[in-house]
Amino acid sequence: MRRVSFHLPRRAAAVAATAAAALAVAAAPATAAKTYNETVVATVKKASQNGSTLVYTGTVRSSVLGRGTVRQTVRLNGLNVTGSFVIRYKGGTVRGTVRAKAKLGLREATFTGTSRTTGGTGRFKGATGSGSYRGTGALNMSGATFRSTGTIRF
Repeated sequence: MRRVSFHLPRRAAAVAATAAAALAVAAAPATAAKTYNETVVATVKKASQNGSTLVYTGTVRSSVLGRGTVRQTVRLNGLNVTGSFVIRYKGGTVRGTVRAKAKLGLREATFTGTSRTTGGTGRFKGATGSGSYRGTGALNMSGATFRSTGTIRF
């Protein structure tokens, strides 16, 4: 049986080796996602309202992600609140949904509910998580402050 071998010039061999190394790096798995315990405090003010749909904007402070700005759209159905949010942090955004029950007091409304992180961009691409939150707001719905505790994975 005759043996066949191929001989590449040194330069071609170096290019082939470099290409193989680049492919190996490209095929390497991405950094594994980590789960963090997180506390978020948000203060929002009503930016607009269309019937039972309200848009709030404000600031957030996350124990994991730092300071950011938030835009939240909520829909009121009696004392039930559902909605979505987008928070912009340095390095990307985090988005998710909320569900809550409101309780009206003599001077303010209180909210108790859950949040779910459903995605993100930039550094937080593919973020997931969940938490619970409590908040208080003006009876006229002009603004509110919330504190959420839970987890985020990215």
